Amino acid sequence: MHALERPVRPAIPSCRALHTSFAFLGHPPRTSCRCNPRKRHSTVQSTQADTEIEQPTHRIPQDADSVAQQALAACQRAFKAGVRRQQLELLLPLIGATDIDDWPGGVRQQFKAVLPMVESILQGLKSTPELQGPLQASIWDQGDAVGAWLGDKLVAVVFPTPETLPQATQAAGVDAAEGKLALLINPQWQPGQVISDFGLGAKRRDCEKFLGAFQDVYYLRQQRISGDEILVLRSYPDPWQVHLVKARGGDDFIHSQETKPSYRELEAILKGIQGSSSSQTWAQRLRSEFAFNKESLNRKN
Repeated sequence: MHALERPVRPAIPSCRALHTSFAFLGHPPRTSCRCNPRKRHSTVQSTQADTEIEQPTHRIPQDADSVAQQALAACQRAFKAGVRRQQLELLLPLIGATDIDDWPGGVRQQFKAVLPMVESILQGLKSTPELQGPLQASIWDQGDAVGAWLGDKLVAVVFPTPETLPQATQAAGVDAAEGKLALLINPQWQPGQVISDFGLGAKRRDCEKFLGAFQDVYYLRQQRISGDEILVLRSYPDPWQVHLVKARGGDDFIHSQETKPSYRELEAILKGIQGSSSSQTWAQRLRSEFAFNKESLNRKN
């Protein structure tokens, strides 16, 4: 995960309606929450000429409202299937971006972007009879903009950190079978590190045991690999999808699998796509990078 600069700690602003349209491209902050990136790539096709790539189960949403609605539908399907521990990764619309920094306001600016999306998801979930009831909103950490909505039947935590995980554990309840739905939205930790974000010993084991009960119910993340911009999408209960962003907008669906693709798997997938940057030699990439930078400068002038 990308470390974010911690801004000065004023109170987190109240939510306003944010109707920001966006195109999916670019380098996401921390947990891949960004859009409006740079564009590149030629038309791509599989190197396996005899194999037709199947159609994706889900299309890439084109705005923040569509992301929220797609995530809500995934949460509802998972809840009906008995999944009470759900993890979501939402791709956020850029707001207030500059030429130098996509998020000059740091994590609090991201909080403003995610808040309307989370409220939309929670309102949709509360339409389910089993999840109806009041929710108490609060800020658990001003510096890291950790927000929580707590109720008897539903709990949601946005931007949870390792430091706030004990609070999340208490709020969600010890037993997932009790029926309370718990959502972790855009967690701010990096799994699989040699030095864990959760510390060592018993503390680490307790954290990992709690998080082990959560399923990736919805996931939309943007990544850049060897010059290629990709989007990884998963909407419960369907497979994980990989989409390659096209030069002039839109995307190509290039792969799906049942498990979450690792970075190395994504590299291998991209190398097998004709026309992708990953399939080129270093010299070809250098020429492509030069042409892209020249085109970008010409557009600015």
